[in-house]
Amino acid sequence: MHNPQTPHFSLPLPHPDNLLQQDVLRLANALTAVDTQLFQQQHIQQQQYLAVQEKLRRSRLNQLLGEPLLAL
Repeated sequence: MHNPQTPHFSLPLPHPDNLLQQDVLRLANALTAVDTQLFQQQHIQQQQYLAVQEKLRRSRLNQLLGEPLLAL
């Protein structure tokens, strides 16, 4: 069985000389890995967004209070 992989994440790729049932499993593993990477990336972006929103909230409260009471 041939074992080609993508250059950046080393995800399994199909090969014309492989049996279809071998490549189906390889492609299923690749899609699962891509799904995991996308989920992790989305989660990180969501956490970053929430952190920025919290900083903005604290900044607005500090402006309303007229003092830097809340750490940014």
